[in-house]
Amino acid sequence: MQSLKQIPSWILSLFSGLFLVLIFPQYNLEFIAWFALIPLLFAIQNQPLGTVAARGFFAGMVFYFLSLNWITNTLINYGNIPTSLSFLILGLLAAYLSFYVSLFCVLTVKWSRGKPLYFFLLAPLVWTSLEYLRSTHITFGFSWMGLGYSQFQSLNIIQPAEFTGVYGISALIVFVNAALHFFLNTWTCNFISSDTYKKPNKLIGLTTLLVVGLWFGWGSWALEITKSRIESSPNIRIAFAQGNIAQHLKWNKNYQQTTMKFYKDLTLKAANENPELIIWPEAAIPFYYSLDPNGTKFIQDLARTVDIPLLFGSPYKKNVDGKLLDYNRAFLISSQGETIDVYDKMHLVPFGEFVPFRQALFFIDKLVEIIGDFGLGKRATVFKLNSNKFGVLICYEIIFPDLVRQSVKNGAEYLVNITNDAWFGKTAASYQQISMAALRAVENRIPIIRAANTGISGFIDATGKIRNTTQLFTREFSVSDIAPNTGPRTFYSKFGDIFSYLCLLLTVTIALLAYRS
Repeated sequence: MQSLKQIPSWILSLFSGLFLVLIFPQYNLEFIAWFALIPLLFAIQNQPLGTVAARGFFAGMVFYFLSLNWITNTLINYGNIPTSLSFLILGLLAAYLSFYVSLFCVLTVKWSRGKPLYFFLLAPLVWTSLEYLRSTHITFGFSWMGLGYSQFQSLNIIQPAEFTGVYGISALIVFVNAALHFFLNTWTCNFISSDTYKKPNKLIGLTTLLVVGLWFGWGSWALEITKSRIESSPNIRIAFAQGNIAQHLKWNKNYQQTTMKFYKDLTLKAANENPELIIWPEAAIPFYYSLDPNGTKFIQDLARTVDIPLLFGSPYKKNVDGKLLDYNRAFLISSQGETIDVYDKMHLVPFGEFVPFRQALFFIDKLVEIIGDFGLGKRATVFKLNSNKFGVLICYEIIFPDLVRQSVKNGAEYLVNITNDAWFGKTAASYQQISMAALRAVENRIPIIRAANTGISGFIDATGKIRNTTQLFTREFSVSDIAPNTGPRTFYSKFGDIFSYLCLLLTVTIALLAYRS
């Protein structure tokens, strides 16, 4: 490891950026996460703060620019934005997210004041605090590519999220990276003189082994307990239909009857397996339900024919304070075609459902075909169907932990995520999004059904296990049993991001201790 001193710091930053790309879908090399940040930590040690900031920003740009490149597909194909401008927009988003990586590097170096023990303690706390802050903004929060999501396939690792949320997984990853970085410095003696390492070396070694051992041990135990609960709980049968309607045809009036025929055929086939509920994706129907008489009658008649309730996404329009607004709505109708309840999307997609800073960004219009910005939903609806309750998340609402837990806290026993991923094309975006849904299932210990227009659709157990998934851009349906959680709510469902608040508090506390010591 002595040779690390000879590697230019920008090369080390590049390696960390590339490593971070590889730990997420579609590569799924999640084991790399446990050492992905080590090159960056070497790149910023013993460097001026300006260099520290630049190295962090560069690693972030490599990571986010490559991982989020699906955005250009959306902008070019559906936003009619020139290729060069679409890459500029991607670059601006990557730059914004990279700012947090840069800030992580600067604050960790500055507040640790050259003291290895404090550097080790601060790194996971600062990273987690910043990841939480960038994820929770009411309008512009963006939880995508949080480190913890990389471990969605490692079920033993993600189980403690029912207490810490996904941010606890991120903290553990950075904690291990910081510990390994410390030991590599110990062996090579290139951080400070070896005389000062003996005591903190033992302390950090024991702490790391204890934390990782307890985390993995408790996770393994919780996984088995949750599996046992699922096996012994009463099940209900749910179906979804994946219509696979191309985005450019979705609002084509000449294709409207074909779209409805596809969904009718899938629904009739799914009904043969006697599900309790059949789910269609976000904005599945190419008209305004309840405002279009013929289309509304078609769906009501279909529900009566199969004698099964339908949940589906549809745009809706209503007058609010004298202004006509569109809403991205989910309707639940009974087997008799009567509306049981509705949910209006509460977290809108910037540039998809509204244009932020419209006057400054006059050259960018919304990507969706419906005219006008969307209105905001006001309540996390808990739908009641037979003897169970469930909540609905529309599109990328599933990536916001605090939003998802609201309906669970209010009594939802399972969740439904309806979405239209046709915007993304055959990119990593759909894989990334369903991986984030897996953490929502663990945080709240409830199953999730994901119904996507073009995929990936599937079922997620309370353990976070993803199963019965569809392929991208296929027309199909699936029916499966799930085990609603009728028991107590998890710590995370009831209290939210206490762990993240604790990280913020400890960051300030340890920084002050480092300053005074």
